[in-house]
Amino acid sequence: MKAFFLAGSAALLLACGVTVFPAMAGGKIVNLTLRVLVDGPPPCSIQGSAVEFGSVVIKGIDGTNYRQPVGYTMNCSNSVSDDLRMQLQATTTTINGETVLSTGIDGFGIRIQNATDHSLVAVGNSSWLPFKTSTQPDFEAVPVKQSGVELMASEFNATMTMVVDYQ
Repeated sequence: MKAFFLAGSAALLLACGVTVFPAMAGGKIVNLTLRVLVDGPPPCSIQGSAVEFGSVVIKGIDGTNYRQPVGYTMNCSNSVSDDLRMQLQATTTTINGETVLSTGIDGFGIRIQNATDHSLVAVGNSSWLPFKTSTQPDFEAVPVKQSGVELMASEFNATMTMVVDYQ
């Protein structure tokens, strides 16, 4: 044990000497403080449900009719911060200049909008919507069709994933 301690001390002394000599040879000493805070993802749970439109008359699809609330519950009770952001990920298409959820039917999609003011909510993989846990966003889903497109009767569906992260 004693020999090991002495050998370890010699190695430590040698390491200190190598570190000190460049500073003594005219080098500049710079104090660097590095602080890293790593937080995991927010501990939120999101439960969603299907949005059912029922029977939709093709001629009635005008971007307003058949509007349905997007029901979900979010619990972020143990989050580190109240400042969160949400991303709505989905396969999208463009209908009348708006990016909407793709249904797999050409010229037909589902518009996601803010339930309060009916403004378009960005969907896809690049936009984030900031919010606070106390004021979670409310969304509506609205069927939309491309101007001038004749739709045929068929079933449709679209999917969307909500991703929550800290701001």
